[in-house]
Order: sequence, then structure tokens, then C-alpha cells
Amino acid sequence: KTSPILEKLSGISLPSVSDNEAREITSILSLTGEDGDNGASTTGRRKRRVLIAFFTQWGDFDSFEMAQRLVPYIPKLEEEGVKLVAIGIGEMEGAKTFARLTGFPESKLYVDSEAKTHSALGFEAGFGRRSTSDATAGKTWWTSDSALKVTEGWSPYAKLLAMCAGLGSPGTLQEVFRGYLGDKNSPEIKDRFPGVLPDQMSGLFGVLGDGYQRPFELATVRLLNMGNILTRWEDLTPKDKNLILQRGGAIILDADGEVLYRHDDKGILGYADVDEIVEVATASSS
Repeated sequence: KTSPILEKLSGISLPSVSDNEAREITSILSLTGEDGDNGASTTGRRKRRVLIAFFTQWGDFDSFEMAQRLVPYIPKLEEEGVKLVAIGIGEMEGAKTFARLTGFPESKLYVDSEAKTHSALGFEAGFGRRSTSDATAGKTWWTSDSALKVTEGWSPYAKLLAMCAGLGSPGTLQEVFRGYLGDKNSPEIKDRFPGVLPDQMSGLFGVLGDGYQRPFELATVRLLNMGNILTRWEDLTPKDKNLILQRGGAIILDADGEVLYRHDDKGILGYADVDEIVEVATASSS
């Protein structure tokens, strides 16, 4: 029996950032076979699950933050027999720049220049866009026929600005405010984004207390990421600028290709909770 997820992705091939060699997606996600990241982990434990991060485009806050959050967990995932695969939207050179800036391993990174995987799995296409397989197509006001008609002449950048303002991007403004105001229920940034903030900068937030996400702490991470993104915008973004609106998600598959977890990004800064997906991916098999 073929997994429904793998059926939807069947026929799609993506190049690896590490060697620019195209591989069929089912081979990339397989826990057995010839792909260099398959089979036993470096600890000798047989891989039992695959965690797939569907990044948005390389020049997106969501992609940067999710990659930066995942990097510290890579040894744990490896130790627990979980294969990590990340697929992002854009071009190969942008992917290499992204890997260098975030520290995400090229060997686990694949390029989807046309967002074929995102479309096939029905991840949200973004404000004023609709893909044929978008699960929310026409079900939300920002994908309705009237919204598409009103925004027909809008550039992708105008639509992106609308999303940054929260239009057709649920939860974005709340997450922006959380970055500035802090969050008593979240750990310090240095625990979640190790190495992203310079040590001296991390120390400055100590005057606001310890053991939680202090005001402006997450906003500072985003400001640093924004500097890296805007100064390399053409390199990081896809040739088809409509794809800067495309949202991503995360999926965890077991050894049979069955879905253990799925998250669909609803808007900008709506990427999956990395602590949660790692917990699910590394949990003991029932």
C-alpha cells in the first residue's frame, strides 16, 4: 500500500544542495535505499521516521527561524533514528547562501524552485493566490473569487505587505508583537536560537530578568535575519516572485509512510513549533 503523502509527491524530483544532483522525492524521503542520508544513523540506530520541513522561500523569516531552531536538534534527531529533510523554495545559489547563513546542513536541504511539493500537498498559497490543490482554496476570504478578482492587478510585493499587516495571514501580528513584548511562557532566545545573537547582545537582555523570552529579544533575532535577507534579496528569493507568498509546513512520516504529524502554516511567522515536532518525531514507537 502506497502512502497517500508519497502518492501526491510521486514524480517530483528535487536537486540536493550538497551535490546539485536531482533525486526523486520518494527516494529522498525513503528510510531505506541508496540515498546517502538513508539507512542507519551515525549512531548505528536504524532510521524509523522522517521529519520533513517544508520551508517557505529562502528569503523568508519563517525559513530562517525554523532552520535556526532545527539545527541544534539535529544530533538528537540523528541519535533517535529520525531522518531530517528540508525542502525550500528558490534557486540553488540562494539555497547555498541560506545554508551558510543559518548553519543548516546542505546534505539535508533540497531545492524546489517551483514549489511543486508545497502545491501537491495543499499548503496555503498566500494572500490573493490559489493553487489547484490548495486545501483552503475558496474557503477563506483571502482565497475567495472576489478577493482574487480585487487583487488581480496587485504585485506579489503588494500582497506580501498585506500579509505582513495580517491580511490573509492569521496570527502574524500577534507573533510580531510577541517578539517585541516578550513571552513569559517561552525560554530565553539563547536556548532556542543558540549562536544567533552575539554573546554580548544576549547579556544585555539580562537586565530584564532570566529564564524567559525577554522583551525585544526575539525581535532582535528577526532584525538580524532581516539584515541578512534584505541585503541578499535577489539571491535568496525565487525567480517567480509570486512564490514569495507561498506558505509551508511540516510533516512527520513513520517507516510505512503514514502521517504521524502535520502542520500547515496559516500565515507569516506561523511555522511549526519546533519543540513540538521534535518531541513527536523522537517519541517512542507505540
